[in-house]
Amino acid sequence: MTLSQQFQQALLTACQTAQAEVKGCQMTRLLQTIDKRGGVETVQELCRRGRLSDGFDALKQANRLDLSPEAIVIQKPFGTLFTDDEVNGCYDVLVECGYFG
Repeated sequence: MTLSQQFQQALLTACQTAQAEVKGCQMTRLLQTIDKRGGVETVQELCRRGRLSDGFDALKQANRLDLSPEAIVIQKPFGTLFTDDEVNGCYDVLVECGYFG
C-alpha cells in the first residue's frame, strides 16, 4: 500500500469514527470528495482554499481534533505528501485551537 493510500485509509477511518462518536459532526461532503478525488488531493484543495475541514468545529467542541484531516496531515509520515505551507497551515490552526497532537 502506498503512502497516499495509507493516508486516505487513515482519513476515511477518522471521518467515519468522527461521524459515529461526535454529535453533530457531519463529514458527508468531505467523504464524497475523497471518493471522487482521493484523500491527498481533497486535503490539498482545502489547504489551498484556506478552509477548515467539514466537522472541524464539532470536533473542536468535542475535544476530538485528533480525528480531523488537519491532525492526520501533521502525523508522520503523512506530512511528506504535502507542501511545507500545507503542513504548517494545518499545524497552525490546530495549535490555535489548543491541539498539540
